Amino acid sequence: MAAKVFISYRRADSAGYSGRVMDRLDRELGRDLVFMDVDAIPLGTNFSKVLHEEVAKCGVLLAVIGPNWLDARDEHGNRRLDNPNDFVRIEIGAALQRSIPVIPLLLDGARIPKADELPEDLKELALRNGMEIRHASFQDDMNRLVRGLKEEGVYLTDGDTTEFSTKTQAAQSDLKGSDGLWGFLRDKSNQQVLGWLGGGLVVAVTGLWAAFVYFYPPGKSPEAKSAAPAVSVQADCSAIAIGGNVTGATITTGGTTNTDCAPKPK
Repeated sequence: MAAKVFISYRRADSAGYSGRVMDRLDRELGRDLVFMDVDAIPLGTNFSKVLHEEVAKCGVLLAVIGPNWLDARDEHGNRRLDNPNDFVRIEIGAALQRSIPVIPLLLDGARIPKADELPEDLKELALRNGMEIRHASFQDDMNRLVRGLKEEGVYLTDGDTTEFSTKTQAAQSDLKGSDGLWGFLRDKSNQQVLGWLGGGLVVAVTGLWAAFVYFYPPGKSPEAKSAAPAVSVQADCSAIAIGGNVTGATITTGGTTNTDCAPKPK
């Protein structure tokens, strides 16, 4: 089964942004590969257990951090992160415990919290490399995020993340092997260059053919002229049988007149 992308967020801090992130990932990866909201947890189930199970299925966790993420308070004024049953703390803590990649998404200038600002099970979050998501450049930022997820092969791995690094490298190798030429051909600038080269090749071949025909025209076959066979005619003084009787004493062939007959008396 393919691993999921888990989106962790606080409603009061980043519900709008998180919804846009989820919509984009749904289109890019498929709805079945994105888990975001605790609303997906069935009624009557142990939410802490379900969250741990869903995190275990994911290949990466996106921790959406807005300006008020760190200091969000409950109805009693207590910081939510200090509560062991806080949804966000459970989600991120479970991912860190399983060595699942955690990517902080920093909204509109938010920063990654320092280790001394976090509870013990979240301190490692301070060491994770994150990326900024801004309203003014949201689509471009999401493009970078989607490319990063696809290049890492995150959503192509299975639920066992202990082999995440090895499978990521294999996915990258396969991607480069199968898509290298196709990726080159899809590039518009490469297509333009190939078009120029193809046109130039056609012109060059046409020119060479024209020059060959001009300098080496095909030879004309001489007309076969058969010499007329010499006609040998023998005749006596009265007649000759060549397809019929010939009367007279003179036979003319090839412009030469021969006669052996004595002249008739006048």
